[in-house]
Amino acid sequence: MEDLNLLDEIVADLEQSENILRIKRLILFTSNDFWSNDAEEIKYLDLRQLIQTLLVNVPNIDHLKHKLNSQVKRLTKQADYLLAADTIIDTIGLLYSFMPKESHDRQQITQARVYQVASEPDTESNYQSSYEQVYAAPVKHKLAYIPNPFEIRLEISRNICPLHAKIVLFSALNYRFSPSEKDWSPLSTYDLNDLLDTIFQACQTVEELESKLYGTAKTLDQAEDGRRAAGVIIQALKPLYEWEG
Repeated sequence: MEDLNLLDEIVADLEQSENILRIKRLILFTSNDFWSNDAEEIKYLDLRQLIQTLLVNVPNIDHLKHKLNSQVKRLTKQADYLLAADTIIDTIGLLYSFMPKESHDRQQITQARVYQVASEPDTESNYQSSYEQVYAAPVKHKLAYIPNPFEIRLEISRNICPLHAKIVLFSALNYRFSPSEKDWSPLSTYDLNDLLDTIFQACQTVEELESKLYGTAKTLDQAEDGRRAAGVIIQALKPLYEWEG
């Protein structure tokens, strides 16, 4: 199910996290319903094996979200472990996705162009007309939906912390996120893909997207992190506003 190269990246990324012990402890708790307070025991658990076991025991992303939230509610330090849960969803959650082999939109455009040329009578004047119709400068327009959510999410996750992206998007779409315990719980209910899709539908032009995200980033407690996250999100979504067809 999982792409081994992506799994390697996720393991390497998580092992650099300052929150790695809580992440490993929560994976163990979610996957096996077993809690360990022994820091040395948790430290030496193999993260790759923990992830692979989690993927078997919790076979889809919706189940993972539900299980993580229910397990965190059983703990005393919920704010700390909500952050760990969010990290798990935005990294290990990628392994539940799959890479599209071909954009459906691109395929439709190609088929339409082939049909247009083939349907013209074989005369010189009509051939010229067909050529002008098909090979004239393409019109740029916004796609109706994100055709490659896995690629977009992966691009964002490789350039910034996914949590920073979620905070900017959550704040732009809902209300200004504050790093207090009451805001972590609502944030954890959102998936990065869902937030990206919602902001893409809400902003009809890339200029509107830029204004919305950069404006929101300025209001956050960690404004510089927010600005960087906004820039990465904009660059990832910008080609979908400039689709040629």
